Amino acid sequence: KERKLLQVKRLDLDAAKTRLKKARMPDARAAAEQELRMTQSEFDRQAEITRLLLEGAHHLRCLNDFVEAQTTYYAQCYQYMVDLQKQLGSFPSSFSNNNQSSMSGGANVSIPTAPMSAALPSVSAGGGSLAAASGGFSELRSSNGSRKARVLYDYDAASSNELSLLADEVITVNSVPGMDSDWLMGERGNQKGKVPITYLELLN
Repeated sequence: KERKLLQVKRLDLDAAKTRLKKARMPDARAAAEQELRMTQSEFDRQAEITRLLLEGAHHLRCLNDFVEAQTTYYAQCYQYMVDLQKQLGSFPSSFSNNNQSSMSGGANVSIPTAPMSAALPSVSAGGGSLAAASGGFSELRSSNGSRKARVLYDYDAASSNELSLLADEVITVNSVPGMDSDWLMGERGNQKGKVPITYLELLN
């Protein structure tokens, strides 16, 4: 917040300098000089505030809180998977044998990077669908075909070779040889780029 405010103060200072350069009349020049001194003082004050905050320990405390929250989140995810594994183990052996192929891909599913409130319910209540989705992605990669997929969460591309996504939109996805197993190639009209499979749900 303070850095954004510093940026605003810098723009004000640049504008004041420009007005001083353009001032021709003595009165206008005097007013411009006074404005420049004021904006320079405000900029220097904000720069000092920003420097003190950035050099302090506040951001380290925030980072520590973030790491602690992430640790709790993944610990809960792990516990959900352990409970789900116990529940699946209680089914008859014939059920386990019939579904062994669909469940075998579950170990390759990456934990979604979606917000905790959105991800945890699907992990706790949708273990079977998670495994089925993994099987669908494995089938897509082995067939080298293309499928329609619904986007589960918004995703901002981190590089030029990735495709930004909007929740609930439908895109076409296909597998490219040599691509990381956690990614597919997505297409939307004439736009194309890599998309993470944890943000997708394959459609029939």
